[in-house]
Amino acid sequence: MIPISSLRLAALALVVITAIPACSTAPYTTRTPVPPVTDQGTPVPERPFVRGEETPPRVYAPAPAPREQPAAVVALLGHAEQQANDGDLRAAAVTLERAIRIDSRNPILWHHLASVRLAEGDAIQAEQLAIKSSSLAAGNYALQARNWGLIAEARRTRGDTAGAQAAERQKRALQVP
Repeated sequence: MIPISSLRLAALALVVITAIPACSTAPYTTRTPVPPVTDQGTPVPERPFVRGEETPPRVYAPAPAPREQPAAVVALLGHAEQQANDGDLRAAAVTLERAIRIDSRNPILWHHLASVRLAEGDAIQAEQLAIKSSSLAAGNYALQARNWGLIAEARRTRGDTAGAQAAERQKRALQVP
């Protein structure tokens, strides 16, 4: 007869042997892999052709993904712009924050909130919000350039002239001639 402690040891070994492969397998999914997108974007205007040079290679900028704006966000943005134009910056900021709660990945909302914060005199927060807007505006070089302009203005307001000049260089680099 086999002693009970040997049976317990054998049972423990069996549990460990069957549990180890279960820990190392990938979870089961029914989704099929999506093929990568091969969008070449929109062509960037080329510089003028100079005699004696080969034709310059065509440069493509990634196209921003078209987004449908929720109607509530469009209405709130219009209302916030009206409030800001009327001089009620606090109400404009509250309205923009409400729109951001609806569509937090909208870089235009973040840019407008940065503009309002700069107008309120909060240059540090304005710069951070403009950076957030740029991080969400991949491929939208015009908005990124406007954000860098706002960052430059915020840095000038704080007395950081070297930082403002660096931001202006970033802005110029993003602008298409």
